[in-house]
Parts: sequence; structure tokens; C-alpha cells
Amino acid sequence: MSEVKEEKFHRDPEEYAIVKRLNKQFSKRPNDIYVTRKTNFKAQFERCMKLISIGGHREIYIYGMGAALQRTINLALQFQLKTNCHLHTQTSSIEVTDHLLPLLDDLEPISEMRYVSTIQIKCVMPSILNIPLTSTTTVNQDNKVVK
Repeated sequence: MSEVKEEKFHRDPEEYAIVKRLNKQFSKRPNDIYVTRKTNFKAQFERCMKLISIGGHREIYIYGMGAALQRTINLALQFQLKTNCHLHTQTSSIEVTDHLLPLLDDLEPISEMRYVSTIQIKCVMPSILNIPLTSTTTVNQDNKVVK
């Protein structure tokens, strides 16, 4: 049995700088939250809480990809624990492009395509009674919490 091995491009960190581009296929609505490895977990959790209590949203969408999948799931589960929301999860893989910019004059720029796992978690509030209301918020006809 013969094996055919693909030769992987070896890049020296002293020769190339990697520039990872954000994926353009994600939307950016007020109730969308994107989780990365570097974002502050507590700040994102508080943002989720503000979106339902002050922002008046009945549902929020939490997105993560690659190394941030665990943090994304953890954020959604912590939010569910606090609010008793319903979670609807969708996973997929997307193609991303890494641009390798040469640090030396005699090298050419290179682009590499790869696939990354993604997750989208839709958090839906079950009923208006489960939203923690403050004294400065009221509920309008569309069952949205307003100031």
C-alpha cells in the first residue's frame, strides 16, 4: 500500500507575518455577540444581560469559531443558567483565508485557505415573566422591554 503525502508549506516566523482576516459572511445586528479567545468573558456576559433587560431583545445570537468554541458554549450556558432561556445550536465549517505577508524583500506574499469550525447559539427568552425588569424598564406591545 503506497501513501501519498502532501507537502505542507513550512513558514518561518522570521520570514512571514500571518494576517487573519475576519469572515465577511457573518451579520452584525445589535443582538449579535461574537466571542473570541481574547474578549473579556464577564463583559460579554453583561452585554448579553443588557440586551434582554435594557435593550428589549427577546433573543440573542452568540457566535464563535475555531479556538473560541469552548468560550462560546460556556457563555451561552452561563446565560441560560441565569435567565432560563432556550438554546438552539447550529454548527458548521467555514473557509477562511490567512494572508502571509513577507518580512523580507525577496519573498512573495502567500495566501492559505483552511476550514474552521463555527458555532451559532440562538438564546430565546421563554416568556416575558422571566426577564429581570428594573424600575426604569417597561414592556411595550411587542413584548419588548423598553426604558
